[in-house]
Amino acid sequence: MDTSDERVLLEGERFNVHQMELTGSDGNVYRREVIRHPGAVVLLPLVDSDTVVLIKNHRPTVAETLLELPAGTREPGESPEQTAARELIEETGYRAGCLQEMHEFYSAPGICDELMHLYMATDLTAGQPEREAVEQIENRLADRDEIHELIATGAIRDAKTLVGLYAFLFADRLNG
Repeated sequence: MDTSDERVLLEGERFNVHQMELTGSDGNVYRREVIRHPGAVVLLPLVDSDTVVLIKNHRPTVAETLLELPAGTREPGESPEQTAARELIEETGYRAGCLQEMHEFYSAPGICDELMHLYMATDLTAGQPEREAVEQIENRLADRDEIHELIATGAIRDAKTLVGLYAFLFADRLNG
C-alpha cells in the first residue's frame, strides 16, 4: 500500500500512526488517523485434536489478564510462518513440527491495517518459553468442551482468540 501521501503523526516501536485525507461524497476533505502495522500472527497450538494451548496474558492496555491464543507482531523481513514459529516458542515454550496457515483477517480495519495470519500448530514439543521481560504470561490448556464454556460465559474477550477458537470449533463444518 502506498502511504507516501499520508502525514506521519507518530513513529512507534511496533507501529506508526498516519493521517490520511479522504474526499467525501459532499466534496469536502476529511482527515482520519490510521495505525500502520507490519502485520501479526495468531497461533492455534494443538496438543492433541481436542486440546488447545491458551495463555493467560496480562494486558496493561486494558488493565486485565486475558485468556488468549499466543500471537505476535512480524519483524522486518520475517515471513508470517517465521513469526508464527518464533512467537510460539517465545510465548509458550512449545515448538511446532507442523505449522499450517488457516486464515488471514484484519484485526480492526476501521482504524488499523494490521493483517493477522492464523496458524494451526501441531506436532508440539514442550520446552522453555523465551518471553520478553515485560510479558506476564502463563500457559493454560483447554479442551473443546471447556473452550465452548469459556466462550459462552464471556471469559474470552480477545477478538483474535475468538476468531482462532471459532475456526477450531467449526473447522469440520467449514471444510466439509
